[in-house]
Amino acid sequence: MKKQSDHIFDIIANNKSMQTVNAGWMTFSINVVSGLKSDKDKCWGTCDFDTYQISLEKKMEDCVARETLFHEICHIFLELCGLGEPEEESSNCISTTNEKLTVTMTRAMLLFTNLNPKLSKELLYV
Repeated sequence: MKKQSDHIFDIIANNKSMQTVNAGWMTFSINVVSGLKSDKDKCWGTCDFDTYQISLEKKMEDCVARETLFHEICHIFLELCGLGEPEEESSNCISTTNEKLTVTMTRAMLLFTNLNPKLSKELLYV
């Protein structure tokens, strides 16, 4: 049973099966680092589709770390579901309906939870 004092980074460090995110087509490693930057700006997390790595800033409170990890995981599964952009600065907008987006998010969440049961339980059923 999870104790309130368990930080997600400690849980991940002590559980090898939670140190990666299986996306079906590729497995992403989770790395906790100090001084994380995206370009030249400090940030909480990044997802690199070239190296298949999720990087997270070490200096986060547990609740922020959990949200940030899940945020980066969402990038992976939305990319897989066809909602990725090559660059954030891209002028291309994604046009969709509420129903299509809901179906996409549902499938992405099910894919994540089915492929990563321990990590999804830790992040989603706290």
